[in-house]
Amino acid sequence: MNKLGELIKIQEEITQDIEKIRETPAKYSVVDGVIDPEKYLNAKYRILWILKEANSESLSWSYLTNFKRKDWLEMHGRSNPTLRRVIYTTYGILKDCNYDDMPWANEEEAYSPLQEIAFINIKKEPGDSIAEADQIQQAYYDYRDLLKKQIDAYDADIVIFGNTLGYFYREDFKGLPNTEKQVTEMGNHFYNTGEKLYIHTWHPAYRGSSNKDYVDDIVNIVRNWKK
Repeated sequence: MNKLGELIKIQEEITQDIEKIRETPAKYSVVDGVIDPEKYLNAKYRILWILKEANSESLSWSYLTNFKRKDWLEMHGRSNPTLRRVIYTTYGILKDCNYDDMPWANEEEAYSPLQEIAFINIKKEPGDSIAEADQIQQAYYDYRDLLKKQIDAYDADIVIFGNTLGYFYREDFKGLPNTEKQVTEMGNHFYNTGEKLYIHTWHPAYRGSSNKDYVDDIVNIVRNWKK
């Protein structure tokens, strides 16, 4: 089986694992992972976003579906703070573009690169607008095997933690435990292993910075990275 076939197969397994959560007392789950395996493998960089939980209490749905839905993205691309910055940051990295030169997040040109990424949450059940740290930590323990399966299978060049690195064991990520932390003027932490780039940034919904500062700082980290 070729690399694309392997990724499609393992994402199907991961989707089934997440959907099985709906058979437990939790009742609901949100499927995440590689949005489009072929586009992911052909992207300029393989990017993996790791956030805490989906803000959609008591609903089951799939990022793999919604990140391809034009109507959904046009509705939520600018109105959802988390999605908005994920769109802008992803666009900036893949297009080597500063924030001031980007299209609006609810325009197809801006959100189409979402199909080239992997996007996962630690907690596979939906939550609300404020994630409880103890619940996210417990979700990591509950789903560590599944999360590790995703991390290893996606083999990302760039991993962006939305204030989530602290929930993980460092050994979950190749090369991270032995790599020196660097810090930008904005306060973003990043780790350049040579082969991979790990960026520990604020959650995309963080209100302490502008869209421009949030996006451009991460884009500049990637620009200065020598893979």
